[in-house]
Amino acid sequence: MPVLEYTSDELIERLLAISENEPVSLMDSCGSGKAGEGILVAGIGAAEVMRVEAGEEALNDLQSMIDRSAACFFTLSYELGMALQGIDRRDKEFETSEEPGIYAVSCDALVCHDYATGRTVVEGGPAAADKIVSSLKAAGAMSGSGASTSSFAVTSDIPKAAYIQKISEIQELIRSGETYQTNLTQKISGSLPKELSAQEIFRRLRKQHPAEFASFFSRGSDCIVSISPERFFRVHDFCPGADGPAARIKASPIKGTRPRSGDTETDFRMKLELAESGKDRAENTMIVDLLRNDLGRVCDYGSVVVSSLCEIEDLPSLFHLVSTIEGDLSAGCLFSDIIRALFPCGSITGCPKIRTMQIIDSLEPSERGLSMGAIGYTFRTDEFPSLSHAFGSSRRSAAENRCIDLSVAIRTMLIRDGRVEFNVGGGIVIDSDPESEYAESLDKARALLTALGAKLADPANN
Repeated sequence: MPVLEYTSDELIERLLAISENEPVSLMDSCGSGKAGEGILVAGIGAAEVMRVEAGEEALNDLQSMIDRSAACFFTLSYELGMALQGIDRRDKEFETSEEPGIYAVSCDALVCHDYATGRTVVEGGPAAADKIVSSLKAAGAMSGSGASTSSFAVTSDIPKAAYIQKISEIQELIRSGETYQTNLTQKISGSLPKELSAQEIFRRLRKQHPAEFASFFSRGSDCIVSISPERFFRVHDFCPGADGPAARIKASPIKGTRPRSGDTETDFRMKLELAESGKDRAENTMIVDLLRNDLGRVCDYGSVVVSSLCEIEDLPSLFHLVSTIEGDLSAGCLFSDIIRALFPCGSITGCPKIRTMQIIDSLEPSERGLSMGAIGYTFRTDEFPSLSHAFGSSRRSAAENRCIDLSVAIRTMLIRDGRVEFNVGGGIVIDSDPESEYAESLDKARALLTALGAKLADPANN
C-alpha cells in the first residue's frame, strides 16, 4: 500500500491538474467533517463508465455495476427520482436538461487522505494503484490557476416577480390541502469567461467556502463542481442482500437557513434568530417526519430514530438547521432498494413527496438535472482497509461489505460547453414571506456567484 507525502491541498492540486486530461472523481470533506468522517477520496480514470437515461432499468444497471466493482462514484439526477416515483413529466416548452439519469464510474484503486492523521494512501488493485501513484507524481501545476477576475452576468429562469407569484400559488395549494411544504428553485446560468475553468472554480470554492460534502467530477463532456453541506445518507458495513448484523443508515436533512456576514454581533443575532424560529423548526420537522417514513420502508420495524433535531451547523457563509435520522437496514436490502425508498431526498421536494414533486414540475420552467439530485460513492471494505478505517468502519472487513456515502446535490454546478448552471431555492410553507424566501435563495447562491466572479442580472428583468 503506497503512502504518499502529500497534504490534502497538494493532493487536490495534482488531482485537478490530472482532471484536465482524464476523468477524475473526488469527494472531499475539506477537513470540516465530524470525527471519523474527515476524508478526501478520489479515483483517476475508470475501469468502467456508465451514462444512462433516467428510469427503473438505469437503477438496475447501477446496482449491477456496484456489485461487480471494488469502488464506484456516481451522480443521480433529480429526474431519475421522478421516474422512480412514477411521476410523468409534463412537456416543457424549452430545452430539457442533458444530464444523464445516472452517471457512474468504477475504480479498481483509490487515493485517500485522512484529515485526522494527515496520511495519504493509495489502495486497491496493484496495477491500478501503481497507475494512480505514477499519475500523481507526474502531475504538474493546474493550468489556468491564475484565472481572470473579470466579472460577468448570469441570469435566472424565473424573474423575481414570477418567483414571488409562484410562492403565492404554492401557498394556495397548501390552503387547499395539496401540499404542506414545497421546495421551489430557480436555475441560474450563464456563459463562462474562456479562461475560467471548472478546476479553478472548485479550487476557489474549496478555499473560500469549504463544505463537508464537496465534490469534483470531470466526466469527459462536462464537469460537476459541488460544495454541498448536506448528507443524503451514509451506511457503514453494508452487506447487500445478506443476513447478518444490521447495517446502520444515517440521513441528515437541512431545512432552515440564515446568512452570515462575518460581523460577530450580526452573526450571533442571525444564529439566535434561526434557533428560535418556529417556522424554520416546523419546516425541518416536516422533512424529518417524511424521511422517517422513507427510512421505515427499508429499515427494521422500530429501529428508526431521530438522533438529533434542529441542530445549528455553522458554514462560512450560512447557518443551517440540521437533523439526523438513523435506522437499521432490513436483511436482504440492496443499494437500489434504498434509492427507491429515499430518492430524491425530501428536503429538496417537500411533503407529501409525490404530489409535491408534481407541483414542482408544474411550477419550475426548467428541468433540474443534477441539481437537487445526489452525488456519492461506495467501496468494498476488504479492498480499501485504510479508507474503511477513516470512514469509521468498525466491523471485520469481508468481501461483501461496503460503505456508502451520498450528498444532496445542492450548491452544485454543472459546467458544459463553456456554460455554467445551478439551482437555488428553499422550502415554502403557509407562513413564508415571499420577499424573504426570494432573498434566502440568493443567500444560497452567494458563495457560488463569488467563486464564479459573476453577478445576477437585474432580478426584476432577467
